[in-house]
Amino acid sequence: MLYMPIIGLFYDANGLSSTEIFLVQAAYSFASALFAIPSGYFADVIGRKKTLVIGTVFAASGFLIYATIHSFWAFFIAEAIMGIGNSCISGTDSAMLYDSLQQSQNQSKYLKYEGRVTSLGCLAETTAALFGGSVAALISNNTVFWLQACIAATAIPAALLLVEPSRGKLLHKTFKQVFDIGFYALFKHKGLSRTTVMSSVTGIATLTMAWTIQTFFVEKEFTEIQTTIVWVLLNLTVALSSMFSDTLETKFGVKPMIVMMVLFIPFGYLAFSFSNVLISLFFAFVFYFVRGYATPILKELIQNYCDSEIRATVLSVRDLLIRLGFSVVGPFIGYLSDTYSFSFAVISAGILFLVTSLGGYLSYLQLRKYEKQHGLDSL
Repeated sequence: MLYMPIIGLFYDANGLSSTEIFLVQAAYSFASALFAIPSGYFADVIGRKKTLVIGTVFAASGFLIYATIHSFWAFFIAEAIMGIGNSCISGTDSAMLYDSLQQSQNQSKYLKYEGRVTSLGCLAETTAALFGGSVAALISNNTVFWLQACIAATAIPAALLLVEPSRGKLLHKTFKQVFDIGFYALFKHKGLSRTTVMSSVTGIATLTMAWTIQTFFVEKEFTEIQTTIVWVLLNLTVALSSMFSDTLETKFGVKPMIVMMVLFIPFGYLAFSFSNVLISLFFAFVFYFVRGYATPILKELIQNYCDSEIRATVLSVRDLLIRLGFSVVGPFIGYLSDTYSFSFAVISAGILFLVTSLGGYLSYLQLRKYEKQHGLDSL
């Protein structure tokens, strides 16, 4: 992801307002949401590997559009195409990892390896940010996107080289199963529904932050070099936190880790309203530390309740909720920022995520209380 340190500046240079920036990203999220469950179902039916290959082709195509056409609608279409690609990849990769570990009877190590995936991804993004920011400063922002398209294309042969593990498969394959599994995950199965909703609320907050902080960079008139330095350090924070997510869970337990998510993720938004940039950045780093361990821990909670034959579909339900949520929350924050002020927008977002996070956490506590009372590990 070479472009992330300069994407806000790139949009600004091409005349996009805060509302348009969030609308462009909403196109990505809406496309991801629209295809999230169908793509997860395809991964369960036609195979993880084939679905991942399709996703990488769409992702590379979107970046090629970014490199060649510069307008709001071009960016909008490119993000929609990449959103379809993301829907094929997100959830399918985690399901394939869990299936691979299950085949070798090492599923207890899922959190360790999911944390490593997140960590290595952040380390790669950190290296890319240094390179991308340097290219943008020395050559141009557009050159960054040409290089990004080339890098995205390397994911295609990487996906082709994957080996699909053996797993349980659906016996009766009808598209109606997509809706049946979605209903089962969200309403029928108490463990899945409560952990999926809690994970989705956190996912919406962390995804929205990725673009809120870009607006923060523009608002505070950061240069390409300054945004690159901050972005690199933020990603290193996520990388370290996710790398040791299994250690943190073992030492402190799941409950305290979730409490930190509930408190510090909303406060990360509220801190952006402070006039002191250093204080705002300090809490941004706390936010990204929590984000680092939150993703693997919450994914593990969901997978613990899930059978292999529907795993990719269930994880896609989570992705659907996250993308739909961002499609609404993101443009709303952009609208508040353009209409009132950036401070008003981030305070509103912080209050929203505090309320929803508390609701998800209380629901999870009720679930754990029920399980303890009935001597159950899962429902």
